[in-house]
Amino acid sequence: MFYWFAIFILKILTHIVYRFRVSGRENIPDEGAFILCGNHIHSFDPAMIAVPHKRRLRFMAKKELFKGGAKTWFFRQMGAFPVDRKKADIASYRAAMAALKSGMGLVIFSQGTRMQELDINSAKGGVALFGVKAQVPIIPVGISGTYKFRSVLSIRYGAPISLEKYYGSKLKTEQIDEIVTNVMKQIEKLVD
Repeated sequence: MFYWFAIFILKILTHIVYRFRVSGRENIPDEGAFILCGNHIHSFDPAMIAVPHKRRLRFMAKKELFKGGAKTWFFRQMGAFPVDRKKADIASYRAAMAALKSGMGLVIFSQGTRMQELDINSAKGGVALFGVKAQVPIIPVGISGTYKFRSVLSIRYGAPISLEKYYGSKLKTEQIDEIVTNVMKQIEKLVD
């Protein structure tokens, strides 16, 4: 309940504060799990990705955001779960897979941190592993603009990327790189 109330408030604020533009919403499936993978330019990006949706999303977020108190409570209510970016984090892997297995959308920023410039080579392989293991499509998301008052802020959802040819196989490093590079190139096309 809290999630949808917060999204409602965010929707109103977003349209007051920014000139908010959304395209490609039709690429989000009405049912079934999927991964949204986008560039990450600001700490508000997860909220901006969630605002146009009619489906509840889960978010991978750096563990540093979960230090207790109201902030941690808020992030958890909004579907975020912590990930340790410095090591293989089994708990976050399980949380991500549980979200996908239950048919939800999962938001991942494959560069793992905020970056003003999209760097294809800095992307991590997690998005490929989750997509293949859970057998779900990856939907690239391009975020463009600035978070200044009344500036244009654009969210573009690209066509789903199917990983079907990799299903059932143990991914090799070259295949992970191939998937991630393809996803990042699609994101690049969606960014102004």
